[in-house]
Amino acid sequence: MLKNRLTAIVARITVISASVVLVSFLFTANVLADMQMNNQLEYGKSIHTYRTPNVNLIDGREREIDFAAAVEQEEMVIISFAFTSCTGICPVITANLVQSLPELQKTGGRYRIFLISLDPEHDTPARLQDYSERFDTGDKITLLTGSRSAIHALLRVYNAVYPGGNKMNHQPLTLIRAGRHAPWIRLEGLVSGASLAKEVRMAIARTNHSGLAPVY
Repeated sequence: MLKNRLTAIVARITVISASVVLVSFLFTANVLADMQMNNQLEYGKSIHTYRTPNVNLIDGREREIDFAAAVEQEEMVIISFAFTSCTGICPVITANLVQSLPELQKTGGRYRIFLISLDPEHDTPARLQDYSERFDTGDKITLLTGSRSAIHALLRVYNAVYPGGNKMNHQPLTLIRAGRHAPWIRLEGLVSGASLAKEVRMAIARTNHSGLAPVY
């Protein structure tokens, strides 16, 4: 009888210990997830004036795009950089842009997101189209490639040249222009979809308040 009771007690202690370990593991996992999310939302922010260069780029449908004219005709513009063979931050950058679309749609104005390739030799229009379909970017995100000289002209103007000339060294960068005559908001670091939408709303409010060609 005593032996059976001791066996039962040991079994209960084992179950309790396992439960404690499981709860501890889940708590740690949640903390790590929160830390990762907070780190993702950390980005630098500054305001700049850029003069978009007159370069021709190509979209996923093989259409030639006068980039300066395309930027000028939109009320609100977001620009970011990636390349289709990237397995590091580029998928995160693209996914965050896609996640921002529902909130950006609520602003009610005309806008366009340009995602520019950092690897124009590899990123043909066909590869851009495949990448667009993979991430379901929709019709508000335009993926662009072009000649190496055209891409580097953009990188120089937007101060986005990556260290050492190696595209793998590029850092996440998002540019926002909330009105045709508004300055550019520069976000350096990974920006979640929700944070991007928040930054856009603040940029629109600032532009409207300043009287710089209200956009909406």
